Amino acid sequence: MQTSIAQLGIYQGVQLLGVIIVVCPTEMERIMITEQDLAQQFSVIIEHTHPRVWELLRQCYVKVINPKPYLITANIKTCIRHARYIGIYCPDRLINAIVAEKNLLREVAEYVGLVEVVCLNANNLVRDPLSNLKSAYPHLWLDLLWVVTQEQ
Repeated sequence: MQTSIAQLGIYQGVQLLGVIIVVCPTEMERIMITEQDLAQQFSVIIEHTHPRVWELLRQCYVKVINPKPYLITANIKTCIRHARYIGIYCPDRLINAIVAEKNLLREVAEYVGLVEVVCLNANNLVRDPLSNLKSAYPHLWLDLLWVVTQEQ
């Protein structure tokens, strides 16, 4: 059984090496929250609070994206604030509907500690002949191929 951040009553979190370490005030133990956990928490909140948007989102691939260190500004305040964002990889047929709900998605992303929501067209990424996605990130490429080939 997974425990959500809100259920733990967490008051402090620190990001180290792409993993957030959270201190729970009641039990004072460290809990590691991975990018996968954050994406799942984001999806669970959308599923329970906005079922209409969830029907769209469940047909997409949701991933927390951690930018490369060399892309982050040297300012430490900016570094911490812009640490992670949520990427929603959508098929062609859903991209406009998901973008229309971007403000709602951004609000939920900020609630779980993510900075921004980015909607990407999965069809374009999979079918781009110049992309090295298949060789560089084969698992992501297969997930995107699955999203693209699913029927409504």
